[in-house]
Amino acid sequence: MLEKLKNFFKKGGAKLGVVQELNSITDHPKISVDPKEYDRIQENKVLYKSVFPDVSYLTSEGLTSKRPFHSLNVPKIVAKKLSKLVFNDGCTISVDDPKADEFLQQVFKDNKFDKNFGEELEAGYAIGGIVLRPYLDVGTQTIKIAYCRADTFYPLESNTNDVTEAAIATVTQQAEGQTMVYYTLLEFHVWENGKYFIRNELYRSEKADVVGLKVGLKTLEKYKDLEKETEMKGFSRPIFVYIKLAGKNNINLSSPISLGIIDNAKRQIKDINEKYDEFMWEIEEARRKILASDHFFKVRYDDKGNPIQRFDSKTSVFQRLKTDEPLIDEFAPTLRSSEFIASINFILRIIELQTGFSSGTFSFDGQSVKTATEIISENSETFSTRSDNVLIVEQALKELVVTIFELANASGLHPISEAPGINIDFDDGVFQSQDAKADYYGKLTTLGLTSKLRAIQKVLGVTEKEAKTIISEINAETLGSDYAENEETKLREKYGSDE
Repeated sequence: MLEKLKNFFKKGGAKLGVVQELNSITDHPKISVDPKEYDRIQENKVLYKSVFPDVSYLTSEGLTSKRPFHSLNVPKIVAKKLSKLVFNDGCTISVDDPKADEFLQQVFKDNKFDKNFGEELEAGYAIGGIVLRPYLDVGTQTIKIAYCRADTFYPLESNTNDVTEAAIATVTQQAEGQTMVYYTLLEFHVWENGKYFIRNELYRSEKADVVGLKVGLKTLEKYKDLEKETEMKGFSRPIFVYIKLAGKNNINLSSPISLGIIDNAKRQIKDINEKYDEFMWEIEEARRKILASDHFFKVRYDDKGNPIQRFDSKTSVFQRLKTDEPLIDEFAPTLRSSEFIASINFILRIIELQTGFSSGTFSFDGQSVKTATEIISENSETFSTRSDNVLIVEQALKELVVTIFELANASGLHPISEAPGINIDFDDGVFQSQDAKADYYGKLTTLGLTSKLRAIQKVLGVTEKEAKTIISEINAETLGSDYAENEETKLREKYGSDE
């Protein structure tokens, strides 16, 4: 009751300009991102959903009717292709401490990480990035991973390569009497004098497209225990990980927000949708046509006054012709399928160029596409695009693991004295022969161009600590245990202690 009374007075204060009220999140004084960036993201979401208005056409009676618009959901196809190339169930994430690794794998299992991350990465690539936000579930005392898309993520302090401070928006709607009310929680992640804070602000509106008036956190039941400000101690980085698409944002050079994979191909996506819609309508209309004089279109009435029509006027099958004499004839239109298919494939080639895929990656006429082996052997554009994005996702996943352990340490779920070594293997065997990889590093080792330690890390995809153990085991098998102990001592002196 007290919160409602406070909110009542705040409404009056907002009208006088003394209480904060926002039309949009980008109006907040702490947020300086160009609003046009979020207009672009919303347009990307529309294209990704592939939901378009109906198309108007003329019926046999010359009246306007509507039909569904046919579209090729190219944004979905392209984003899914890239996300699968970058991350799939063959990717493994581990740390070199057995107990820490057991804890990490349980966190991933509880969150169904392999499945959910792959799906969210697809949507992120389509619209403009994705945010991973680990948090402690107080009820179950487990670490959960929330996903935020680009349209709910607002950088505060950043350069164009990294985002260190941000606001994350969460919208809740609920009925209050006969009115639907929308609450927007803004979660600010900020650094001040080397200290990390999370600050929360809640806004209330009776309009879905307006953020509204700032209210107390206790106004909404779910946020009654949420603090306005919390200092997060023991964290070396923010408790969120932002994953962007590789490449510069060429639409807004100063923006920290990533492009979607379709941003440079929107015109072509609209073109291909229009061409596909025309093709499908022509297939629909390719049935035989009946040409008839207007005598047959006259409406007659039965004894009860009900109209009698010879033809269904809702279709365009019947073509009306004005003549003095009754006439009816039929003809079959020619379907221009080869022309439409050629046009659609031509536009697909341009979309491949604009989105970073090799020519022939996508095909409308069912022809075979390049295999992973062909992609790597040709040093193709697809492989290059995949490699660039793997580097970004690899770094992001390492940051996620660090954040999970720092959160687990701060909450007492899994105390650690030091961060474990992180290993991420993207299963490059799909693109690169493991035999060829082993031969390559074997030659480098033989020629003295790299160490055994580094070669084992690269070929087997293990951490430095695990590679040292493997070297010790190899020496023990080949040269005896005494030699192995001496070699292990040398490795410790050279690379540091395993402890």
